[in-house]
Order: sequence, then C-alpha cells, then structure tokens
Amino acid sequence: MSNYVLFTESSPNVGGQELQLMQQIRQLAQLGYQPVLACRPGTRVAAVAQEQGLQVLPVRFRNSVHLPSIAILRRWMVTYRPRLAVCHSGHDSNNLAIAARLVRHRPFLLRSRTYQPGKASAWSYNQLVDATMLPSQYLRDALLQNPAIHADRLHVVYPGIDFDRIDSDAHAALPAPVQQWLDEHPGPLMVQAAMLRGEKGHQTILQAMALLVTRWPQLRYVIAGEGPELARLQSEITRLGLTQQVLLAGMVQPVAALLARADLVLMPSSYEPLGMSQIEALGLGIPVLASRTGGIPETITDGQTGCLLPPGDVQAWANAIDQALQQPERMQRLAQAGCQDVRQRFSPHTNTTRLLALAGLAATAAKEP
Repeated sequence: MSNYVLFTESSPNVGGQELQLMQQIRQLAQLGYQPVLACRPGTRVAAVAQEQGLQVLPVRFRNSVHLPSIAILRRWMVTYRPRLAVCHSGHDSNNLAIAARLVRHRPFLLRSRTYQPGKASAWSYNQLVDATMLPSQYLRDALLQNPAIHADRLHVVYPGIDFDRIDSDAHAALPAPVQQWLDEHPGPLMVQAAMLRGEKGHQTILQAMALLVTRWPQLRYVIAGEGPELARLQSEITRLGLTQQVLLAGMVQPVAALLARADLVLMPSSYEPLGMSQIEALGLGIPVLASRTGGIPETITDGQTGCLLPPGDVQAWANAIDQALQQPERMQRLAQAGCQDVRQRFSPHTNTTRLLALAGLAATAAKEP
C-alpha cells in the first residue's frame, strides 16, 4: 500500500500557512510517509521548500480549471496512488479535486482552510473535498453561520509548532542587512512577522509609532514578510517620517532568530483566524501584544499570558506599547506563563496525528514490504 501523501499549494508567497504545510511535510516524513509538495515553479514557496530539502512537483496552477495542471496531478496520482491529498488555496484545491476524480483510486481529499474570504460556499465544503481542517473554533463557528454547510465536514486542527526547532533557530544569525540595521539603530525592538496584507494591521502600528516617537525616539519596528502591501507600507513609513525607526526586512528565515531578539512581538491584525507568530513568540518567552479578534484569544489569555487590544485602535495600541516598554518585568512574567501554556497545547505531533486521523490513517506509516 502506498505511503505517499500529496500536498498542493498555488500561492506564490510564503506565510504562516505555507510554513505550517512544510512542517507537516517534514513531520509526515519522520513518521514514515512519503510527502510531496505540488507548487508553482519559480515561486518563493518552491524555493523555500527546496531549501528545506522537500520533494517538489512543479505544477503551474494558472487558474481554477487549468487543464495542464490537472493532467500533471492526475498522472502523478495514477503513478504513486497517494492515500491522502492536502490542498489549501483556491486554484490548487479546484485542480486537485478535478484530477482526483479522474483516477480509479483517489486519495482522501483534505483541505486546509486558514481564512474565508467573502461568503462561504456550501458546495465547496460539502462536495469539493472530503473534509476541511480549520485552525480555530472561531473560524468553524463563522463558517457554520451558513446553515447549508455540513458541520461534520469541518474540523478544528490547531497548528503544530516545532518548538525544538524554534529553540535552535533562535540562536541563528540574522540576514546581514537586518543585523547591520539593528546594530546601527539601537533601542527597544518590536517585531511583526506576517504577510504584507491589509488585514495584518501594519498601518495601525506605524500610526502608533508616530504617536510614540517623541517619548521613545529609539523605538524600532521591524516588519518581516512579503506581500502586496509592500509599496503602500514604504510610502506610509516615509509619510510619517519613520524611515529611521522602521525596517521592512522582507522574508527573514529562520524567523525565530528575529523573534528571539524582540522586546515585543506584535499581532495587530484586523482579522486572524488563529495566527502563528504570536504562538511562536510565546514559545520563546517573548512578550506579545495582539488583537482581540478572530481566533487569537484562543491562543492568548489577556493579562495572564499576553495582552489583547482592539484591532485598528491606534491610540489603544500606542498606550499599550508605552506601558509594555515601561513594565518589562511584568511583560516577562506574562511571556513565561504564555510559554508554558503554548508548549502544552500546540505541538507538531498533535497536529499531524489529528491530520492523519481525519483521513483514517495511522500516526506512523506501515512499512512497505
């Protein structure tokens, strides 16, 4: 019986979901499965996957019904007969679903859905795939606002965080340009690691920085990530006169090396089904300020393991940052409590075991004869 597992990802950029997918691939390989990632050639996803030594199947995923992509996926599934296929983005989910129905022995189709843009389609959840795993109870409840969606098709699977790897990565060197900038700009350091999209709340922090710059002239804000908001953020940094306080660092790998150097890690999202960087930061014992929105409160208890704030409220964020910088010992106590909490509740083994169980597979692959 084949132990192959196919993952598909049509997104070109690397964010929390894509890094989680790659971690699941590594974990499944350790459990004896043979995972393969189908992704667009020449993208950041493909590059990072190859850097990590993952097996990659080039598929272009040009649209939701891309016949060449469907043909490649079908041929691969006929040859390797995967027992499970995990999809994520719209294009790859649709192409995979079509291709799987063109093979005699199709795999169990499991979609990872990290957010829901617009109105949820009952057909896509009830018919397109066999099951959908969601990162939070918040997102599951939101989807079930559509009564046509079958509740038994939606499953909460909290992300797994490889804390051992994060501990090791925390001691890695930063990219030379980032380290040089930090050396040339000493002072308290705030870090946000997220894709550069509007809902991630970077604008809120930039405006809060503008209110704080007189009181905290050496306060620094490093933004790690890639995405479509890059030009807009560059323009806003210049408009607010923050070119000496803010660094757009691009993709920082390993990101734990940057998180570990922070005095505060920020998650100011206006919408976040769960979020991961705040969990990783707490796992390193770094204080976190995050938005009280979506699934974030499932990861942080306000006033006990971190601080939750109203999304988009610039003054509230400025006040919270000011207080956190004035009370480093209190923030460290919260972070240590958060560290114990997240390391108990989030682990790669728990995540991967749950993923396999949804497809009726064992936590360890049987050895092929």
